[in-house]
Amino acid sequence: MPIVPLNQMLTHASDNGYAVGAFVSMNLEVIQAAIAAAEAEDSPVIIRIHPDSREITRFDTLTTIAKHLAGMARVPVGLSLDHGETVGDTMDAIRAGCTSVMLDAAEEPLDDNIAAVREVVNFAAPLGVMVEAAIGHMEHGAVQGEDDLADVEQAVRLVKESGATILSPAIGNVHGSAHGEEKATPSLAIDRIRALSEATGVPICLHGGSGTPPAMMNDAVTAGVAMVILFSDMITAFNRGMKSVYDANSDGIAIIDALVPAQKAAQAVIAEKMSDLGSKGRAGAFLEWQKAQG
Repeated sequence: MPIVPLNQMLTHASDNGYAVGAFVSMNLEVIQAAIAAAEAEDSPVIIRIHPDSREITRFDTLTTIAKHLAGMARVPVGLSLDHGETVGDTMDAIRAGCTSVMLDAAEEPLDDNIAAVREVVNFAAPLGVMVEAAIGHMEHGAVQGEDDLADVEQAVRLVKESGATILSPAIGNVHGSAHGEEKATPSLAIDRIRALSEATGVPICLHGGSGTPPAMMNDAVTAGVAMVILFSDMITAFNRGMKSVYDANSDGIAIIDALVPAQKAAQAVIAEKMSDLGSKGRAGAFLEWQKAQG
C-alpha cells in the first residue's frame, strides 16, 4: 500500500491509546526488518531517516526502497525525518517522500527555535507535511536533571508561534549510543508528558525510546506519547548478529552470511518494541478507520 501520511497514523494512535514505533533506518536491511516485523505483528510502522545517512546514500535512495516495500506490505508504513539540523535537510526529506520532518533547534534560544521551525512550517504545511519541533536538553547517553526537562509554557509558545504539529520534548528520555556513549536507563517524567500533551494539543514524540521499561513506556503512551524513536536496542542486535558471524569466519566471508542473521536479530527486537508500544494488532483497525475517513 502507499506510504501513509503521518497525520493519519498519529491521529489514530492518539485516539486509540497506542504509539507508533519510528525505527531509524540507515540501510536496506533495517528497513526490511522494520516492515517485516510490522507485517508479522500486524502493526503500523514508521521508517525514520537521519541526515547522517547521506554520508553513504541519498535520502531518495532509502525512501525509494521504503516506498517499494511499503507498496507490497499489508500494513501501514510511514516515512519521517529524524533530527534535521537545517532547512535544507527538511526540504531534501520532503522531496524524498517524508510526510513528517523534524527541525531540531532545541539547543538554540527559544525565539530562534521558534523562528527556525516556523520557516519549515511555512513551506511544509501547504504540502500536508507535519513538522516536529524539539525543546529541552537531552545529551546522548546522559540522565536529565530537572532543569533539562521541557518547560510547559515554553513548549506552548514553541507550538503556537511556530505552527509545529509534533512536539519532541526532553522528558527524562535518554538519547542512545549512536556515537559510542553508554546509554543510561530512561526515567520518564510521566506527569510532565501529560502536562505537555494537554497544554500543546499536539502528538508527543519520545526520542531515545530504547531501554525504556515496558511499564514506563505504557504510562508514557497513556500520558500522550504517540510516536517513539528507536535505534540503540535495534542496532545493537543488528551489530551483534553481524559481529558473531565475522568473529567465527575468515575476512573473505560473503557479506550476505552476516546480513541475514543481523536483519533477523533486528526484526526480533522491533517486534518486541511493537508490543511495548501497544501497536501490535492495530494495523487492521487503522486501515478500517482510514477507509472510513474517505
